[in-house]
Amino acid sequence: MSHVYATGNLAADIMANATAESGGRVLASRLYNMTEDKGMKDMLSFLIARDTMHQQQWLAVIEELGGWETQLPIPNSTPKEHEATEHSYYFLNTSLDEPTPEGRWTSGPSLDGRAEFSAKDRVEPLGQKPDLGKAKPGSGTQSEQQ
Repeated sequence: MSHVYATGNLAADIMANATAESGGRVLASRLYNMTEDKGMKDMLSFLIARDTMHQQQWLAVIEELGGWETQLPIPNSTPKEHEATEHSYYFLNTSLDEPTPEGRWTSGPSLDGRAEFSAKDRVEPLGQKPDLGKAKPGSGTQSEQQ
């Protein structure tokens, strides 16, 4: 147990575990395809099988806790007043050359049931123009920047 992922958000931790198992499975599968050694293939075959079990195990826990409807790994105990909710459900297209892609994430109901997804092509910068101030003397900058 050199790595323990514990954020306090059980669903997020379970998904991190399922994702880690997925990465391990991909790696073992690639290594399996790279070798002709029977002993190595046997070991990798075992690891691929265990990754299957572990992924299914973690996803079964999500199901046991009520499924994705109740266990989205998004902290839902954060008070609404802490969130600038006007920005919560739109896809922001930052490409100047490409139109906003169409997809499940740009229209239709959000997965948490609180809003509808939408898309914006351009948004005016928020806040005031930044004043970065002068660099500190001795910081290695050009003298004109101090």
